[in-house]
Amino acid sequence: MKKNRIRQTDSLRNKLIAFALACTAALALASCTQSAAADVGEQSARETAFAHAGVSQDDVLSLEVKKSTEDGVAVYEVQFTTADRSYDYDVEQSSGEIVKSSFQPLAGGQASANDGAEKDQTSSQAAAAVSQASDGAQSSAQTGTAASQTSGQQPSGGQSTSTGITEDEAKAIALQDAGVSESDVVFVRVERDRDDGRSVYDLEFYAGNTEYDYEIDSTTGKIVSADFDIESYTIPSGNGTILSVEEARNLVLAKVPGASAEDVRISLDRDDGRQTYEGELYYNQMEYEFEMDASTGNFIEWSAESWH
Repeated sequence: MKKNRIRQTDSLRNKLIAFALACTAALALASCTQSAAADVGEQSARETAFAHAGVSQDDVLSLEVKKSTEDGVAVYEVQFTTADRSYDYDVEQSSGEIVKSSFQPLAGGQASANDGAEKDQTSSQAAAAVSQASDGAQSSAQTGTAASQTSGQQPSGGQSTSTGITEDEAKAIALQDAGVSESDVVFVRVERDRDDGRSVYDLEFYAGNTEYDYEIDSTTGKIVSADFDIESYTIPSGNGTILSVEEARNLVLAKVPGASAEDVRISLDRDDGRQTYEGELYYNQMEYEFEMDASTGNFIEWSAESWH
């Protein structure tokens, strides 16, 4: 009887051990399966980075993907280059979300096809600007002699860049936007600079008693910011009548083709004894601020700045 109890106890113990081993194996298998399912894979990480950068596989000249850890998070490091940029991405292995992304322009790199198209378009606009600028002379309030500014030396034009527009093209773009002729202005400064990581031209010039400042993207020719101020402004004589809000708004819209009345915020104010219209216009990712003489419609101040 005692031997039977011993044999039953041994049998029960063996069954418990076998059950425990089976559970351990099942848990290990489930853990492995879950771990495998949580990894999005190198290909998915690569495609996520390409989509975020806006490039296709055909655009990529070099590529490296490796597993790493970023602040305790398992990630795929995806590094690749195109003709003009170098990209660096960290993509979380479990979710496929982008943890970090950055890019750097390649020195001396070739411009992309879109950049080249923009450059051709900008060059055409710049060439047209030179011939059209003389038709856009400012009103008498903005004209006059610039003899007092002769100390400002005009830089030699035509200096080419590795990619993008030349100084002459940047000047033509600014003159066209300002509506003045090159023969009527004195350039104080035209120089290359960097703003928020991009290469730009900084231009400063005078036409009569008006000072203009422009910042133009040296790659695309896009105006990043612009403003002008009328110096020593005098209150014109008049009969006391002022423009209506609608008339003032239309003058603002005439300076920004494509904008509509809904894009303009305008109000009547009084500044240094004269009535003025002040406000803003938001259109096509640009913010414009203005101040206008309410009697004559002449712009006293005008500035434009890109949202990006």
